[in-house]
Amino acid sequence: MASAGRNCDLIPAIGRKHPKVRPWGFRGGNSIMSTLINVQQWLGEQIVPVFFIGFAILMGIAMVYLSAHSRRASLARDRSGRTEETFAEYLAAYGFDPEIARTTYRYLQEYQRVTFPILPVDDLDRDLGLDGDAVNQTLRDLLDQTGRQYLPGLLASPLVTVVDLVRTIQASPRLEFAPRRRSA
Repeated sequence: MASAGRNCDLIPAIGRKHPKVRPWGFRGGNSIMSTLINVQQWLGEQIVPVFFIGFAILMGIAMVYLSAHSRRASLARDRSGRTEETFAEYLAAYGFDPEIARTTYRYLQEYQRVTFPILPVDDLDRDLGLDGDAVNQTLRDLLDQTGRQYLPGLLASPLVTVVDLVRTIQASPRLEFAPRRRSA
């Protein structure tokens, strides 16, 4: 038996207590610190993929911006010579009120900031960049400017093009101003 004890001294692991191995390197009060270190290491490993994803998103946004800018410049170049007057004359040939056509053209240029000449067939959303709320606001503002009444049930179809907008304004009834009664 004595020889067995001597042999145990040769093997350092036998007869000695080992500290408990805990997951994530936790040792008592240092658990928060080691968790932060692990999180920092993980974030450090993720920086390259996150950078590439961010770069791809920025490049996509830049391409959309440049495409839109190029399209507007192309429309302005292709439509040179078109004016408010040619717009109103074109629609007058089809029975539209030239004053309503001029007012609509001016409004779209000044208030909706359309920077290129407008054609009657332009799509309000795709070509002019007006969403549904902007189209509704435009309709109400133009009805006020032309002295017409807003009737929500008047529209049989949605407003898609500029000529649809002019047609709706022209079809709207004029406001009737009731005379003021005199107080007795």
